[in-house]
Amino acid sequence: MIGAAIAHARRKESQAIAMNVVLIVVAAVVAWGRLGTYSFS
Repeated sequence: MIGAAIAHARRKESQAIAMNVVLIVVAAVVAWGRLGTYSFS
């Protein structure tokens, strides 16, 4: 996803960069919830 954000930045596609950032944040929250100290299970 980070590579995609870099590729979109080179093409100056700001809307696609924003979407990649949102997806990275969601993935980080899910990973933290599943693997963190306060896991969901």
